[in-house]
Amino acid sequence: MNLQCARNRPAPFAPRHERGVVLVISLIVLVALTLAGIALVRSTDTANVIAGNMAFRMGALQAVDTGVESAFTATTSDTGFFAAPNVAVSTTEGQYFPTINDANGDGMPDVDWSTVPGTTVQDNTVRWVVERLCSINVAGNQAEQIAESCAVVPGPYNGSQRGGAAVRNPTQNTTYRATVRVEGPRNTLVIGQAIVAR
Repeated sequence: MNLQCARNRPAPFAPRHERGVVLVISLIVLVALTLAGIALVRSTDTANVIAGNMAFRMGALQAVDTGVESAFTATTSDTGFFAAPNVAVSTTEGQYFPTINDANGDGMPDVDWSTVPGTTVQDNTVRWVVERLCSINVAGNQAEQIAESCAVVPGPYNGSQRGGAAVRNPTQNTTYRATVRVEGPRNTLVIGQAIVAR
């Protein structure tokens, strides 16, 4: 009898048929988490590159100010380009042209920038050119020819506004355009322009 009862009783740990569903779901979740981690790393790297590029651009923009100041000093000083406005000059920092250069496709002066001398400001190379805004090369400061072929700014007002119409000074100031090109790390390129009248 004991033998017969033992045969009818089910085995306490009968093997089940496992289908592997949990394993497949675990692998899918693992792949999804891996892809999310890779996307997070890539977005962090991209953000760092963008922040670095913005820092290089801001440094180059600050260097443009240095170039503009150098160009204006070279133009307006007593021994600068204004002293001999019809003579093209190449200095250790930049170049001067007595007439307007042709424009390139970007509207900038068509200049071979590799031949323009440059100065180093931090990690940036600053190059500048100054053009007298004249269509022809006017010799000296001949007021009549300058008025006809150059961009000019009228002189300051003389007299009082109370007594009637203001009297304008007959002198006319010739305008000069400074174009500054700054080349920096990671192919950073910034171009700025400014105009001065003298």
